[in-house]
Amino acid sequence: MKYIIFWVAVIGLSFVTQALTLDEALQLAAEKSPELHAAQAEAQAASADINAVSVWANPELGFDAEGIGGETGGTSSAEYSLMLSQEFPTSGKIRNARAAGTYAAEAARIAIVQAGQDFETTVRLAFIDVLTVQETLTVRAQQLGLAEEFLKAAQKRYEAGAVSELEVLRAEMMLETGRGEKLTTEKRLATAKNTLAQLTGLPEIRGVEGDFFQALDLPDGKLLGEICPALQRFQALEKKAEAEVALARSARVPDVTLGAGTRYEEDGNIHSYLFSASIPLPLFNRGNAAALAAGLRAEAVRFEQETARRNLETELREALAKFELSSAEAARFRTVILPKAERAVALIQESYASGRYGWLERVEVQQALTENRMNAIEAQSAALRAQAQLLKFYTENEL
Repeated sequence: MKYIIFWVAVIGLSFVTQALTLDEALQLAAEKSPELHAAQAEAQAASADINAVSVWANPELGFDAEGIGGETGGTSSAEYSLMLSQEFPTSGKIRNARAAGTYAAEAARIAIVQAGQDFETTVRLAFIDVLTVQETLTVRAQQLGLAEEFLKAAQKRYEAGAVSELEVLRAEMMLETGRGEKLTTEKRLATAKNTLAQLTGLPEIRGVEGDFFQALDLPDGKLLGEICPALQRFQALEKKAEAEVALARSARVPDVTLGAGTRYEEDGNIHSYLFSASIPLPLFNRGNAAALAAGLRAEAVRFEQETARRNLETELREALAKFELSSAEAARFRTVILPKAERAVALIQESYASGRYGWLERVEVQQALTENRMNAIEAQSAALRAQAQLLKFYTENEL
């Protein structure tokens, strides 16, 4: 056992000291997820309930003694009875209870798939957040490095008498702004890493590894539609509710209790057999209220299913629209705007070195490049997040 613990600790330490990939994050999170373990336990409990409701009630053994003591002064007139009775369910109660339990277990099993999809989406979004802030921090670090270069250049030109002190002050303000933005981004990154570490069960995360500016497409496969786990779960719950309605109606038919036993009479040494039959009279509780309540619960499940369908359709439309818009914007930044902005920086640096443009023009062009890079990161992040949210509508799960 101690060797297993040692190797688990070694594996966990490797993720702390190395960058974490998305597949590794998903695997670790699935192993550590209390939500998934809870869903699995619920499914196992629901399966066990099927057997619990499928058995008859235990038989009852009764013993009775009469005529002991009193005026007789002993047991010479005593009578002893031993009776074994069994309740027999009627009107298909066991069948209906088993059907309700079976559909409950089916709903619980589908809930595992649904919980897995939701949790996977959560992990993917947390991973994307870390990846996004990492890219942002890279831009902020480059921005700070340029601000330091600008300040050195401004101080050198000021000492040479080529510019006024105002240019140095501008460069110093630009440097302080860059330092503040970098510090803020570092704090955002620490928060994002902490969130992902909690999901994966790791003590800490050094960073994540992934292709942030990858070309984005819709997930492979077809839309799940009615076989979406969320809807399939409600379909199973609807069948469970219908079985409960049938169970409540069958409960209005009383169960029959039959008994058989023997009696021994001390006086005369007589042995005889006993038979009994009983049935409750539905005078005060006819089961109508329970049947009505079960029917209303079934109707509520149908409305909840329709609500879930509408919510999923709305979520899908919004995610598709966001993905199409964000991915198109990210592609425009990646293929059109950023190449032009980078070319503008290269040209201004050449012109600045030859004296054709001043320091202010160079700063403006460089700031425009930084701003476009930040906009590109934001658009790409939004597209990645939308793509992650779309996966549950496309990924086919074996239910």
